[in-house]
Formats: sequence, C-alpha cells, structure tokens
Amino acid sequence: MTSPRRVTRFRITSCFLLSAALAACTHAPADSGANGNTTSAGTTASTGQEPLPDWLRARIADYERLPANGAPGSIWRITHQGSPAFYLVSPCCDQFNPLLDARGKEICSPSGGFTGAGDGKCPKPMDAGTEAIRVWVHPEEEHPPAAAPGLGR
Repeated sequence: MTSPRRVTRFRITSCFLLSAALAACTHAPADSGANGNTTSAGTTASTGQEPLPDWLRARIADYERLPANGAPGSIWRITHQGSPAFYLVSPCCDQFNPLLDARGKEICSPSGGFTGAGDGKCPKPMDAGTEAIRVWVHPEEEHPPAAAPGLGR
C-alpha cells in the first residue's frame, strides 16, 4: 500500500510541473520580428513603439479568423510623410499592398498589382532614414519576411 506522504509528494510534484508547462505556453510571444518586435495584436513592440490603434487591433482580430490566403500575411508600421502609417502585405499574387494612415484610411498601394509597382500614387511610401517594423504576422504564415517587401526602392 502507498503511504499518504508519498501520494502527497506526487501530487505536489505533478501540480508544479503542470503549472510550469502552462506558464511557458501562456507567456510565449506570438512571433518575433527581425528586430525583436512582438507581432500579436494586443502587444506593443519591444522598441518602445506606441500600441496599435483600436481600429487596427479590430482588423487584426478579423484577419486572424480568416485563412492565410484571405488576409494580409503581415502588417508593418512605417513613417509616411512624418506620420505613422501601416503597410499591409497581401497574401498573394497581383494584389495591391495598401498603405493606411494612422486612422485606417487608405493612402495608396506602394507595391503589388500586376506589375508589382503598386498604384503609382506614392512612389516613396517610407520616409528616408526610418525603418519598417513588423507589428503583426498571420498565424498561418509559414515564412514571414524579415523586411517589408515592396518598400525597398
């Protein structure tokens, strides 16, 4: 027969291991970009960037419910004409990659489309000397880009 002390020690050890395993799962970042930025909708970038606007967090929540071929593959925060903007990378071929202002209004499509050159409305989408910071990647994206595609002209 097993002693009560041994059963208690087993239960304590089991609870500790289960707690440690659950803690590791709940505290892991969704994904980290090339410069260490987390990409889940509700978090801020580790570089001290502002939190994502409410309208963008709502869109991201919608995108995460869609399959990868029906939503942007990634979203990048850039600076456009001195203001924050968000660049959405379309999932596939011949689709425009829209650039949205801080309020969510479309400014232009700097890349994508049949030619890959966008709609021609903003040939210089990103201010010189600034960087693109990935703020979100679709959960099904297998190989997220290390840099924002279509902005390096």
